[in-house]
Amino acid sequence: MSQEKKVRRIILHYPDDTPAGHIEYADGFSSIYDNEGNFLFKVEGKFPPPPKKSSDYSWIEKVLEKGLQDSRKRFILYVASRYLVNVKGIDEDVALNILKEFYYKLQSGKVYESWLKSVLNGVKKKGLLPWSLKRIEERDKEMYNEIMKALKNN
Repeated sequence: MSQEKKVRRIILHYPDDTPAGHIEYADGFSSIYDNEGNFLFKVEGKFPPPPKKSSDYSWIEKVLEKGLQDSRKRFILYVASRYLVNVKGIDEDVALNILKEFYYKLQSGKVYESWLKSVLNGVKKKGLLPWSLKRIEERDKEMYNEIMKALKNN
């Protein structure tokens, strides 16, 4: 019994509506061909990728400005580092200073610069995006409650 591969074909057009080739999507890969049927390239996933929803990150700026009593390291790990490096595109040295300033804003304690550098390097390498408030609420209630306190205190 042979298994047929399911291939989805999408016709491409230039802005003036002239034919531009096609895409064949199968097994999680998109193969792109020009108008004469010549293979151009292959990518994993759908091509072109769907546009990303533009997220509102203003709440992160407010939390960085006001600081948190607790959950600061988790906020740095899952939200702030990712936001500064991968959303705002801030240089790692500048981001390091912003994170240190944030950490020491409200409370004592110690955060190691080497840990901060490691976090920044890791999120930049992997291209990680910050957790949304909804995800924080689902995965870390304590941090979510701290963030809500900070956002309510205008």
